[in-house]
Amino acid sequence: MKRVKLSSQLLILYTTVTVLSAVVFGLVTYRNYDVVYSGFARTELVTYVEAVLDEPKEFENKPYIGYIKAYIKRENLVEEVSGAMEVSPNVIAILDDEVIQREIVLAADAGFFEYKATDGITYYLSIKQIEVVSDTVTQYLIGVMDSKYVSELKRTSTQTDVLLSFIGTFVVFAVIIVVGNVILALWSREMTKRIQRLSQDISMLGKEGYEQQIEVTGSDEISELAREAEKMRQEIYTNEQTKQEMFQNLSHDFKTPIAVIRSYAEAIEDGISTKEEAGIIVSQAIELEKKVQRLLEYNKLEYIDSTVKLVDVKMKKVVNEVLEEYKILLADFKLVKKLDDSTFRGLKENYKTVVANILDNATRYAKSKIIIRLRNGKLSIYNDGEPIEQKYIDELFKPYEKGTKGQFGLGMSIVQKTVNRFGYSLTVENLDGGVVFSISR
Repeated sequence: MKRVKLSSQLLILYTTVTVLSAVVFGLVTYRNYDVVYSGFARTELVTYVEAVLDEPKEFENKPYIGYIKAYIKRENLVEEVSGAMEVSPNVIAILDDEVIQREIVLAADAGFFEYKATDGITYYLSIKQIEVVSDTVTQYLIGVMDSKYVSELKRTSTQTDVLLSFIGTFVVFAVIIVVGNVILALWSREMTKRIQRLSQDISMLGKEGYEQQIEVTGSDEISELAREAEKMRQEIYTNEQTKQEMFQNLSHDFKTPIAVIRSYAEAIEDGISTKEEAGIIVSQAIELEKKVQRLLEYNKLEYIDSTVKLVDVKMKKVVNEVLEEYKILLADFKLVKKLDDSTFRGLKENYKTVVANILDNATRYAKSKIIIRLRNGKLSIYNDGEPIEQKYIDELFKPYEKGTKGQFGLGMSIVQKTVNRFGYSLTVENLDGGVVFSISR
């Protein structure tokens, strides 16, 4: 399909709408003139009937208008022309068919002003009552005018006015089209440039490494789109930076245990180290395994299927199961727990990982006490360790950002990412004598 510029589409649309408006306006104007002519005819006819009601006659200078005097009988809901009619010469000249004459008398009585008879000719009618003869018979005077009068009006008196009106209408609309197209062309050119500039900025994101800022100008829908695109660029750039830092930290984090394992393995192979020192290799391998496990847990969160059905998880049961697994590690601390029956929306296994990570963090920093409280949909885990420095609070949930006793730098990132996926938030706060981590809606 041939590509049509947005500016050209706007100009075509504007011109089409304007031309259609001109045509409709012209037709309405023409129709209005017909109404005006009909008004002239009505005024002429009514004035004539009222003038000759008492003494019916015709005027020499008005051969297009005449009268009919007739009796109308109404009986048993039937109306008919009763007896003979008095028909003026002008009416006879207009129509000499008595059947049509009787037809238009009944049409006038029915209230028609403009009436097309069965002979195909349109007549203009006006009726006035002369006298009531009896309960069923009334005499009327009907003014009759044929359509030649209106045709003559159109041909002579106002033909020039109509033509000028039509010409004026289309001249005005032609000016509107030209001026409107110029204004619209200038406006659409500017809008098109902005859209093209935004398109170029977005297309360059991948090539520039998301470092080139997207320009935002104006305060309309295009600028709103540009702001959203810039926000997306910043998020992608931040994520890219975070990934780069993670890879750097990973290489550094894995480097040490791998180097230790290799050195001891080589020493054993060369016979300069005892088999008992192989325990160091085992401990380093365990340490490395833990790091890999944490990394896999963090990465797995990216692939939680959005179609997986979430359930109401009883957090009291989750906490108790994790505490049972950590009972040896918690044996050196005073543990206080106050748990109600609150439920969290999500997946049980993921929440077990969340509680385990927070508890693992607490055991490394707590002095002697850990307090776990679950109340009204909020889970809080407190430890009486040293306050966290503000710089660590700001970066606490960033992957591979470690505190003073941090191990892998992924624990709190896993916690935050998990609860966010389920519609909850993780906060940390320094209190007098300790630190509390909280999860809530």
